[in-house]
Amino acid sequence: MLLSLAAMPSLHPAAASPAAAGELLARLDEALAAHPALTPLDEERFLETHVLYEGRSDQQGQILRWFADSVAPAVPEGRPYRVLSVGCGSGILDVPLARALAPRAEPLRYVGVDPNVAECQAFSARFAEADLPGVEVTVRPCLFEELRDPGPFDLVHIVHALYYVPSAAAFLEQARALLAPGGRLVVFHAPREEMNALAACFYDKQYGRPTLFADEVAELCRRRDWEHHRGRVDARLDVTPLADGDAELGLALRDFIVQVDSAALSPAVQKLVDGYLAAITERAPDGRAFIAHPVDVFALTN
Repeated sequence: MLLSLAAMPSLHPAAASPAAAGELLARLDEALAAHPALTPLDEERFLETHVLYEGRSDQQGQILRWFADSVAPAVPEGRPYRVLSVGCGSGILDVPLARALAPRAEPLRYVGVDPNVAECQAFSARFAEADLPGVEVTVRPCLFEELRDPGPFDLVHIVHALYYVPSAAAFLEQARALLAPGGRLVVFHAPREEMNALAACFYDKQYGRPTLFADEVAELCRRRDWEHHRGRVDARLDVTPLADGDAELGLALRDFIVQVDSAALSPAVQKLVDGYLAAITERAPDGRAFIAHPVDVFALTN
């Protein structure tokens, strides 16, 4: 898909003070309330911008380190181990995770499920290119609620997928029901901080409901008496192309941050989005620009 090469405004980090971010967000909410329907990213654009976005963040590397430290050592040696990746996307995270788990399992059975067909095709291609002996891979291009693989699974992980579902409680109940005895459900979900507060303005309008963030996941677990451990992975997103006004890469980053076609937004809304991003962007000594990109992790054992 070709990107629009229309002039992309530079963010000019620090032009707006952090104290102004809340006011900008409030004004954005008001502007979006009167804005026509948003244009969602199609499957190909979502995949394209997702790959770029993840490649400019150190979050996935830190998530993989968490799995390597907290999950891989507990994989029993010499027996099958089944993994279900819910909202698997293009397999950017799954291939290295499978590579880390496979040496202990005989075999590693890895199932991905995602409603985005383009992402599922990329998932299959990525695993095929990785050529991982001892790993049996299946991908299901469907909603998780439609999954007909009965399990059980030793590990079910849900990474940045709960934002899109109408009932997180039902979603997590289904995931827990698929666990083998002693199996683990791992959920990586963002807190409502800085960049995610911006995304929520668009999610809330697009889906017609308040967006679920990490505190709400914790409250959901508490209300259902699900024993869990909550941790935090601190990460950063390199937004230098966006901060420096790169027409192609900057637009792609902005699209994925708000998860709509941001070039189709009114000029007034685009200005508010860029002003808010400027307010939360920091320059490193080497000149690169970053936005905080944390994620919380919830680990539940069956």
